[in-house]
Amino acid sequence: ALADMCNLGDVLAPTAINNIQPATFKDMLYYCYGGKVSEENLRQNAKEIIEAADRFGVVNLKLEAEACYVDTVELTLDNIIGVVTYADSKNLALLKERCMDFLSSANKMEVARKVSFDDMPPRLVKDLMVAQARGETKSSASGDLDMMRVSQLRQLAHDKG
Repeated sequence: ALADMCNLGDVLAPTAINNIQPATFKDMLYYCYGGKVSEENLRQNAKEIIEAADRFGVVNLKLEAEACYVDTVELTLDNIIGVVTYADSKNLALLKERCMDFLSSANKMEVARKVSFDDMPPRLVKDLMVAQARGETKSSASGDLDMMRVSQLRQLAHDKG
């Protein structure tokens, strides 16, 4: 994605990179060359870093920023549909799981009164049902991949190489 922005014929001309803060781009390049983005910077700019890492295909940085965002975002019945829709649009599995856990553990009558599901993509209903079932069984270590948490799936993938 980043390499596609360069024109081979015009080596000396600067390349404009729009819709990203210079500090975020600098952090992303630093990360690409082996640096580490500070925990504080990840926490303060998680969403912006997610956007940049997603745009330029820096997957590991996106995952780190997502983990910080999950820890810092305040979920409420007023913002839950916006957050879960964002998570779905950016393929943020950990954030989407947290949103579904929040919804499944909330007071169902309160959810029915306050949350409009009109803007939620229908494909997310299955994720909500899995979160509900996971909350009822209290155990997802049975080997059923559909019931495993994102962290368990990532660990399983890591262990298998």
